[in-house]
Amino acid sequence: MVTATGNHPSPPWNSFDQAFSSQPEALTRLAATLPDLLRRHAGTDTRRLVVFAIGASHAAAHVLTAGLTARGVSCELLTGADFTAAQVRPGTTYLGISQSGRSVEIVRALSAAPAESRMSVVNRTPSPVADLTPRQLWLGDVADSRVSTVGYTATALALALLAEHLTGGVDEERWRAFGERLPAVMRLREAAGRLAADLLGAGHIDLVSSRAGMAAAEGGSLLFREGLGVPASAFDTRSYLHGFMDSARPGTVHLIVNCGTEALLARQLADHGATVHLIGAEPIEYGGTGPLHQIHLPGMTEAELSVAASVICQMVVQEACATTGRRPEDPVFTRIDTKVGAAA
Repeated sequence: MVTATGNHPSPPWNSFDQAFSSQPEALTRLAATLPDLLRRHAGTDTRRLVVFAIGASHAAAHVLTAGLTARGVSCELLTGADFTAAQVRPGTTYLGISQSGRSVEIVRALSAAPAESRMSVVNRTPSPVADLTPRQLWLGDVADSRVSTVGYTATALALALLAEHLTGGVDEERWRAFGERLPAVMRLREAAGRLAADLLGAGHIDLVSSRAGMAAAEGGSLLFREGLGVPASAFDTRSYLHGFMDSARPGTVHLIVNCGTEALLARQLADHGATVHLIGAEPIEYGGTGPLHQIHLPGMTEAELSVAASVICQMVVQEACATTGRRPEDPVFTRIDTKVGAAA
């Protein structure tokens, strides 16, 4: 295997704004094409899944793990960095997720698994990950931005459909309509601008959720770090309640994706004077006077809510960049030893 010593040449990128705007059409198209790929490449008898993913793909994978574990399918999420052939177990499917298809850790981990047990979700073909996995869900080479937008949401949508496929069947009509609902989410500029102002004022943010919402929390923290250069951390709700929340104070900023178990946390933080932005399918009751801002996305499932919340985080980046003059694409570090230059 040869690894790149810097940023490996890749297909032309869209700007952040271009890739952001492409999402309704791209996700509508993907929802129409993926069910056939699922029927061809993903059997419905999977009982144990090990998932390799890193970076934004690792965040998106929470949509899959949440969907499967809730329905009794064993699913383990790893970065793949420390996986070896000694860890291979019979009766297991090994799924590699890589938008570029060149993530070093995913290529190495899949190479350690038996060929017949490998599967992938990948955007770029041909690529080393695609070459290792004849069973693949191809996203269609969607033109992403360097700080991932449509590549991320396309991956999350594909993983949501995979979870449904493995546990009873895809709601094709609902997912085809999802892309048509995104423009309404993209019109929530005022709410995104308020969150951006609070984030820039505080200089940091905690993102908290559970189940499929962890994808939006983890993905959002990476997005704010990469796109804005702002410290951002993601936590699962139960861990946050067990002590991570104790650094909250007036002026700290918290973005919470409510998957049904986050109301208590939101109220406690707001009562404490911390600034809370809550994204959920339904509003929560709050009689206090703390700074609690709610964004309602009615009728969405947990998986849909997670993807939509990620789109709102992307708008926060746009609004913050408009204030600071920063471009999300501006590089900070050269990525060294993260991409495969050529497959072994």
